[in-house]
Amino acid sequence: MKPSFISVLLLSSLVLHASVDSSVQVPPQQHLKYTYGNHKNHPVQKLEERRYFRSLAPLSEEDVRSRLNHSGYTISRIELRDVSSELIYQVYATSPTQQRLKLAVDPATGVILHSEPLP
Repeated sequence: MKPSFISVLLLSSLVLHASVDSSVQVPPQQHLKYTYGNHKNHPVQKLEERRYFRSLAPLSEEDVRSRLNHSGYTISRIELRDVSSELIYQVYATSPTQQRLKLAVDPATGVILHSEPLP
């Protein structure tokens, strides 16, 4: 029996949100502050979250973008994300083989930790 698209999508999301082995950890208090509560989607809170994550990341967004461009990827969107208290760059890109991908990139080394094809 062939697995449904939803089950494949759910499984791949669970794999990404398990542990991505990022070298940058988000302290537990900050993880809770930016992950839970009614305030988490407030514009001021989102701005503070982005500033805080940028302060933790050794590589800037431009550094990651240039490394991936040098490897042949075309970037459409990039953002810092807290995934299970691990900081990653979540990158939506097109690979050199023209496949659309969602990448998890280590903010300290620029290494691709996880790659997931997009429909």
